[in-house]
This record gives sequence, structure tokens and C-alpha cells, in this order.
Amino acid sequence: MGNYSFLSNRTEELIFINASLDALDLSGAMRKITPWKVSISGSNVSRLVFPSQMTTSVVHLRDMAIEELIFNENTGLQDFRADYTSLQTVPPTIAKLLSLDILWITHSELTFFNFDKLQNSSISLLYLVGNKIEDISITPGLVCCENLEEVFLSGNRLKQLDFGVLALMVKLKTIFLEENQLVSLNMSVELTRNSSNTNVAGDSNETTTGYCSWRSYYLEQEGSQLPGDDGPTPNCTDYFASLLSIHLARNKIEQVDFMNFSFMNSLNSLDMSNNMLVNLSSNVNEVPIRLSELFVSNNNISFVYLTPLSNLKALYLYDNTISALNMSSLPKDIDYLNLINNPLDCNVLPHMNKTTNFPTLGPYTEC
Repeated sequence: MGNYSFLSNRTEELIFINASLDALDLSGAMRKITPWKVSISGSNVSRLVFPSQMTTSVVHLRDMAIEELIFNENTGLQDFRADYTSLQTVPPTIAKLLSLDILWITHSELTFFNFDKLQNSSISLLYLVGNKIEDISITPGLVCCENLEEVFLSGNRLKQLDFGVLALMVKLKTIFLEENQLVSLNMSVELTRNSSNTNVAGDSNETTTGYCSWRSYYLEQEGSQLPGDDGPTPNCTDYFASLLSIHLARNKIEQVDFMNFSFMNSLNSLDMSNNMLVNLSSNVNEVPIRLSELFVSNNNISFVYLTPLSNLKALYLYDNTISALNMSSLPKDIDYLNLINNPLDCNVLPHMNKTTNFPTLGPYTEC
């Protein structure tokens, strides 16, 4: 398709529906028009080429069988979306989209994702929901995705996850991993806890220079008795520097090791609802120090020991198998506790015992 003489320079959207072409090169069209959006749906195009002179800010592909997707260097495209396509990999030329903010590929044939492709990318939102992704990876020590804030990987086929893949993404705020097949979580990438060390342990690659854990620094801040006595900040960037929440609901996780989250010094909320947890236990010095909300409803939890999570304020334990609970096994400053639909008799909890004349203080509790 090379004749675009019918197009007007006032064309705002270029739309292809039910097109059947061996190849579609939009170079000719983009020399005549400057649409803000290109939409292609219900089409079979084996090879699709986007030119460098394109000023379009949004491209949306839907219900397409496509074999090859090629981008030339471009500063206009900000939002690329592909839904229900035959794409098996994220095209390597995605790196040529210098102003890309949203990379959105859903319900397609992706089976893996390597973050190396986004090393110099400007994207803030990565949305890869409902694909067939079994693995995510990155070259060890590679710094990438410096503007990435949200990662959506829900509805894929992940069975295990190494959080170290995401450790150097300084603006990453939230990770969505619901409805995968996750059984195990780990932090196999060797990271250093020493705040004075500015390199990833055992790796002299210059791309890792400037990263370390601020855990010791934050603990010293909390322990300081003098207001404003923060001390010098570490001369490095914290791992998971901005990470606030992780969503792991509806997986197959049987055991939670809080040590896997211990480098996440800003982590505020963790959702592990609808998994297969039996015990919920944490160890001193192996917990995320700022975790304040923990969602573990709809599991099979019968034992709880979370005292080391000193900043935990809200704990959601409804729909579990808890028959006994010692309040000393919970953080002393917890404010909210949800125990609905457990075999526990809540009247045995000291702060819930209404028969005593001297009630014990405790968190607001729903039973």
C-alpha cells in the first residue's frame, strides 16, 4: 500500500481495519500527514515499519497477526499499545523510541522479557498483562529504566521471581504480579548491605557504581534520640530506592521469606492474599524496615510471628485457619487487625475481652 494521495494534511487519526498486507511501511503516509494517533486492528500484516519522521504520539495495534515490528529512531511516539497480537517478543527497535512513556503489550504471545531492551528508555509505565511470560531477566549489574515507575506483569506464567532484576531501578514505585504461577521468590543477585560500599558485591562493572543498601543508615536514624541528628547520607543510591508496594495476590506461594524484601527500605505495602501460605514468621534483621501494611488474607495461615516488623500498622488475616494468637507475636504499635473468618475465639484476646473491668489496650480488631 503506497498510494496515500487521498490523505489530507488535516488527518488527525490514521486507522486501518481488517487490512491484509504482506508489509506496511508508513513512511509514505507520514510524509503527507501528521496524525496524533495510528490505529491498526483486525489485520494481518507480516511486517510493520514506523518511520523516523513520524510525529504521531500514540500507536495502538489490536487483534493482529504480525511477525516483524520495526521502529526507526523517533522522538514523537510516547504511547505504544498492542492488545491481542501475535507478538512473541518485544522488538529490539523499541529502544529507538526516545520519548516513549508507555509500553503496553497485553494478551499476546510474549514468553519472556529482558529489561536490557529498556536500558536507555524513557518509559515510566511497563504494562505486560495477560501474556505467556515465564521469565524476566536483566544482565547482572546493568543499570536501566531510570524513569520506570510502574511494572504490571499480572496474568502471566511466572513460576519464580528474582527481585534482584529490579534492584537498580531507582524510580520504580510499584510492581503488580497477581495471577501468575509463582511458587518461589528470591534475591539471588548478590547485593551489598554495607552502606559505605558503592558497588554491587563481587562486581566491578562500572554500571553498578553508586548503588548500595541504605538499611543501616535508616536504622540509625530510627534509633537516634536527637532530633535532626540524621548523620551523613551514604554516598550511593539505595537499592529499590522508591519502591512502595508489591502485589503478589493469587499465586501459589507456600512460604514467605521476608529476607527477600529486606533491601526494600521504602516498601510500605505487601499483598500476598490468595496464596498457599501456612506460616507467617519473620526474623530480626531480615525484614523490610518500613513495611506498614501486610495483606495475607485467603491463605491457610495457622501460625503468626511478626514482632520484628516494628513499623507494621495494618495486618489483614481474614479467611485463614488461625485458632490461637498471642498478641506478643505482633508488633506492639499495630493499629488495625482483621481476623474475620478464622476459627479463633476473639474473646480470648486480652484487648477483646469484655468481661474484665480492666481492658487491655490493643489494635482496632475485626473478628
